[in-house]
Amino acid sequence: MKRESVILNKKLVFVSLFLLLIAGITLGYARLEETLSIKGDTKISKVGWLVHFKNLEVTEGSYTSNGENTAVIVDEDDTKVTYSVTLHQPGDFYEFTVDIVNDGTLDAKLNDRRETGTDISGIPFVEYSVEGLPAINSVLKVGESNKKTVRIRIEYPLDIRPVDLPTEDYTFTKTIELDYVQSR
Repeated sequence: MKRESVILNKKLVFVSLFLLLIAGITLGYARLEETLSIKGDTKISKVGWLVHFKNLEVTEGSYTSNGENTAVIVDEDDTKVTYSVTLHQPGDFYEFTVDIVNDGTLDAKLNDRRETGTDISGIPFVEYSVEGLPAINSVLKVGESNKKTVRIRIEYPLDIRPVDLPTEDYTFTKTIELDYVQSR
């Protein structure tokens, strides 16, 4: 009987140890699950979008109406330049410069460029040029070279032939819009 009692005691000890092990694992897992936490902080900075036309200047010697430069207008949002010019005699010209400025906090990419209004191409008594307009997909960076100067000139040349003289008054009206998006 002693032998049976020893075997029974061993079985009881083994089962008790097994139950203690299961209880310990369960409690340990429960304790681990209780103390598991994830903490984090996120900060979103203030962002400003301010791509616009600025510093419009009419070139000295440009044709003016009654001594006033009213031919070019920048809209109230500074995002569109519209100009309307009537040149009265050979040698008259109208020229202005305007800066494209990125005063925001994000780099800007030129997505689209539109120039609407009078089609000046093919008119023999007008020379028209636009310099400095940025290329599509070009980036206007913040803080680096954030300024581009655009020069627009409409000229009634002096060397026009009599046969090419206009038979009526022409007023040339154009609008330039630059569509910028965030550069990524």
